[in-house]
Amino acid sequence: MFQNTTSEIITLWFETLYHLFNQLRYDLPLPQCLQILGYLRRANTVYKSTEDEHGQFPSSKTGSNTSISDGLHLHFLKARNAWFEKALDDAKNNESSEKYLRRIVELHRIHLFNVLTQHKSIFLSDAQESKVKDDELSGTSALSCWLKQKVELLAQILNQDLLREDESSFESLLNQCMYLCLSFGRVGGDMRSVLTPLFRNIMLTQLHSGLEKANSHFDNQMKSYKVSSIKNVPRPVNENMIQGPPENLLDYYPLAEYCNGLLTVLNSLRVTAPLNIVKEVYNAFRKSFEKAVQILVAFYHKEQQGFADIERQNFVLFCVSFCEDLIPHITKCLSQSFPSTQIAELLGVTLTVLQESKILYIDQISISEPLNGIINHVNN
Repeated sequence: MFQNTTSEIITLWFETLYHLFNQLRYDLPLPQCLQILGYLRRANTVYKSTEDEHGQFPSSKTGSNTSISDGLHLHFLKARNAWFEKALDDAKNNESSEKYLRRIVELHRIHLFNVLTQHKSIFLSDAQESKVKDDELSGTSALSCWLKQKVELLAQILNQDLLREDESSFESLLNQCMYLCLSFGRVGGDMRSVLTPLFRNIMLTQLHSGLEKANSHFDNQMKSYKVSSIKNVPRPVNENMIQGPPENLLDYYPLAEYCNGLLTVLNSLRVTAPLNIVKEVYNAFRKSFEKAVQILVAFYHKEQQGFADIERQNFVLFCVSFCEDLIPHITKCLSQSFPSTQIAELLGVTLTVLQESKILYIDQISISEPLNGIINHVNN
């Protein structure tokens, strides 16, 4: 009878422990977490993590400073991880595709921050906090490894789905992620080094894709373009249009549409682009101009034999408008999107040094050089 009673007590004991741990798999405020962990600690039970748990949440290296001598914090992280994964699965199953990414980022910001603050409050005493605060998220603790795993998974999700977002959604997600990084920075878990390069790479991908699309459209337009056989008359300068694209581009619809394509790409970058991609942006626009010049040269060599004198002169005006209207206008827009004063401040150099480096320089003469032969030949 004594053995039966002991067996029943042990059974009830483990059932109680199971229910206590199971409660940690739900959305709990900090006071309730403290209460549950208090019960487990008062039970004077030492929990050692299994090999599987060690594989999922690696513990501190031998000799490193740690405030936890048992495996209770590993069980805590495992339970809170199960709750967090369930929240992500619910979002995946219930949220629409338009709201999915924003919901995922929001869940990471709220729930991961809660787990971090709960873990610190439960397992770090006031005396220990000042000693291990810097080590807790330094990369050697179980909490640090768990957080790193979550951030890497978030980066994978963003990397897969960000390209599908439109411009406004992309900006909203960037702001959300920067707010997330700011929140974690307050507790020593700044993750900007992981998420910022991700957004930077996505922006560059969108930049190159947009410019390639603009050049491809320009190429297709030129294949079907017929040079006007009526002499073009230069448009008078409209003072009200000084801030907009040159009106001369309206006489040559392929140039006008090409200009719109470039401005669309630039507008998509203007709000969200970091200053540290300025070199890649200028190089990409240079290559786009050079490709457009190649398209114009190829068009001339293909069609020149059928040109009448007026058509030949009109095509020269077409090329002149490209060199003297389109390129300077886009260059001006680039300089407004990436102010030289801000770039110089970022690099820690003077404006003179920045100008001499030619990072923010579009060489109009060099780009237009292949067209000079056409222009000079016709004018002579």
